[in-house]
Amino acid sequence: MNFDISSLITDCGGSHRLAQDLNVSRNVPYGWLRRSFISSTYLSSIKEVHPNLDINSYFVGELNGDQRTKRST
Repeated sequence: MNFDISSLITDCGGSHRLAQDLNVSRNVPYGWLRRSFISSTYLSSIKEVHPNLDINSYFVGELNGDQRTKRST
C-alpha cells in the first residue's frame, strides 16, 4: 500500500498554496515528493487547515500484480 502524495498536494491547491497554508517553505512539499514520504506531523497539520480532507482516500494498494486501485473522487 502506498500514499499518493502528489494527489494530496494537488487537491490542496498545489505545492505553493499548501506550503502557504502550513506556513512552511514551498520546498517542503517538493521534498515529500522527492522522498516519497510525508510525516504524520505534516499530515496532522494538513488536516487542521483542510478539515474536510479524507486522508484515507490517498492510500492506494495493489489489486493484481502491478495494477493499482485508484482513489475515488
